[in-house]
Amino acid sequence: MEKNSSIIAIRKLDVVAANRHFANLMGNVEYILNQEAQQYVEKFRKMKPNDLEIKSYEIIKKACINTPFNPESVKLVSGLHFPDIIAEGFYGVEVKSTNKNHWTSTGSSIVENTRIEGVENIYMLFGKLGGCPAEFRCRPYQEVLYDIAVTHSPRYLIDMELNDGETIFDKMGTSYDELRQSSDSIEYVKKYYKRMAMERGGQMPWWIGTEDDDTDPIAMNIRRWSSLRAVELDELRTQILILFPEVVNGNYDNAAMWLASAKGIVNHCIRDNFSAGGKIKCIAGKVHKEGLPRIWGTLAKNYDRVRKLLCKDSPIIPYIREYNPALLAGEDMYVCWMTQIEQRLLPIRIGNDIFHIKEVLEQRLIQ
Repeated sequence: MEKNSSIIAIRKLDVVAANRHFANLMGNVEYILNQEAQQYVEKFRKMKPNDLEIKSYEIIKKACINTPFNPESVKLVSGLHFPDIIAEGFYGVEVKSTNKNHWTSTGSSIVENTRIEGVENIYMLFGKLGGCPAEFRCRPYQEVLYDIAVTHSPRYLIDMELNDGETIFDKMGTSYDELRQSSDSIEYVKKYYKRMAMERGGQMPWWIGTEDDDTDPIAMNIRRWSSLRAVELDELRTQILILFPEVVNGNYDNAAMWLASAKGIVNHCIRDNFSAGGKIKCIAGKVHKEGLPRIWGTLAKNYDRVRKLLCKDSPIIPYIREYNPALLAGEDMYVCWMTQIEQRLLPIRIGNDIFHIKEVLEQRLIQ
C-alpha cells in the first residue's frame, strides 16, 4: 500500500494509520533483536546501557527498510534527551534494560523537561539481559508505567508485563498526555499519593516540593523535637492545632507523621507537648477543684498565634490545602477551625458552671 509513501505523507491523511505503521515497525524491531540475542548470547548479556542504545539504533534503521520510515531520519540522541531515539520527528523510542531476569525497572523522570519537541508517539524498548538468552519487548511507553518512585526526582516504574487498566494513569484517573502536559506534574502526582495515603491511614509519603511551594523546604537532616528553640516549638504547636484538630482528642498519628515527613522532626512523646501536666484549675480568676483538661490550656496558650495564621495570606495555606482543606470551605477559616474544635471538645460542667471552649478562648478565661 503505502510502501512508497513516506510516513509524513501518511500522517497528513491519517494519523491513526501512521501510528499503526510505527507499531508494526517496533514489532519488527523486537523480532530482530530477539533473533540476534539468541544468536549472540554472551554478547547481548554483557551489553552496557550505552551499547544497547547503539544496537537498538542500528536495528531500528535496519527495520525501516521497505517501510514508510526513512532510515536516514532515525537519530540517536540519548544523553540528556528524552526519548533516546527519534524517527521522522514525530516518533521516539526510549531504551531501558536490566541485568536481571525480570521485566521491571526504574524509568525516566515524570517531568520530561528534556523531551524532544514534536515527538508525539513513544515506544519503550526494554531489554531483559539477565535471561539466557536475553529477551526484548517493545510496547507503547504509557502502557508499561505502573507506579512512581522517588530517587533524586520522581521517576516512573516500568513493568513490561503490565495488564490493561493497571498503569499509574489508570490509578490516577488521568492520561499520560494530560499528566506530562500539566503545568506542574510533580504537584499533581504529589497530591494524588498524599490523598491515597490519607485514605489508607497510617501513611504520609515524602515528596520533593515544587519551586513555588510556600511551605518550608524538605529538611535534609533529621532533628529531635527537644533540640528546637522555643519560638520554633511554639510555631509548630500552632500549625499542628490548625492542620490536625484531632489532636485535641488525643489522636497524634497524623501530626507526628507530618513532623517527620514535612519538617524532618522526630518527637517520640508528642502527646506530652499538648495534653500532659494535669488539669487547668484556675479559670476566669476562680479556682475550680475539678478543673479543665490540659488541652484547653494548650489551646488558650496558642490561641493568638492560631488566629494570626488563619488569614487569607497565611504562609501555611499550602499545608492547609493538603491536610485540612475543610478550613477553606467557608469564607472565614477561623470560624471553620473553631467549629472543628467545638465539635471535638464538648462543653464541660464544673459545679454550677458550664464551660464552652469557644468562650474560654475568646474571652480569655484561661491565662
